[in-house]
Amino acid sequence: METDENRIAEVLRRLSGRARELADRVNCPDEEELAVFLGGGSSSDIVKIIEAHLAECSFCLDDIVVAFKADESRESATVPQYLMRKVQALVDRREPLFEVVAKLVQNTIELMKTSGRVVSMPPPVVRGAAKPVLPNALQVEQEVGRFRIAVEIEVSEPEACQIVANVTENTGLPAEGVRLSLNSDEREHASFLTRGGIVVFDRIAPGEYSVAVSESGAQIGKIKLSLMLER
Repeated sequence: METDENRIAEVLRRLSGRARELADRVNCPDEEELAVFLGGGSSSDIVKIIEAHLAECSFCLDDIVVAFKADESRESATVPQYLMRKVQALVDRREPLFEVVAKLVQNTIELMKTSGRVVSMPPPVVRGAAKPVLPNALQVEQEVGRFRIAVEIEVSEPEACQIVANVTENTGLPAEGVRLSLNSDEREHASFLTRGGIVVFDRIAPGEYSVAVSESGAQIGKIKLSLMLER
């Protein structure tokens, strides 16, 4: 156990110590505290404090994950699985940035539920239509730190959607170099960096997805997407 803790502390000191020089981080536990916590040596009160901090601080949590991955690449030692399970449980506990649940009905889309802010979109215009035409696209956005992240879902073809993510700085300028990765069932479908603040995922079938958002390797959070098909 002591050997594991020393090894983890060494890796964390190298990686997260450097990250703290680059970011404005306060009240973060130091590397030794994290190593003792992950090794099961902290008191119950300290465990609660650190777990609460990790649930809110993506910097510290990402440092731990990166440190584990770096350590696992070494042939001389492997991080114990119980430590990886503890870290994964903390990762899974974090709430999504926002959630969108939508239903595809023929060539239209219906918003069922969202925790984000719905952006009004002009209805499609069809000549000679006797009744209002249902929309084939919807857009939801949320303020996340210094970013505004908007996700537009459009029915692009029968039983398939196009998902467009638009990331802007709080200044209104497009955010460059933000990575968005579309995942489902622990499998990555596609991963792109924003160009002009935009990332596009084409021909997405109905299903359960998450969009991981990160910048310079540090995870910002995930967006949950649930696309249902009404037959």
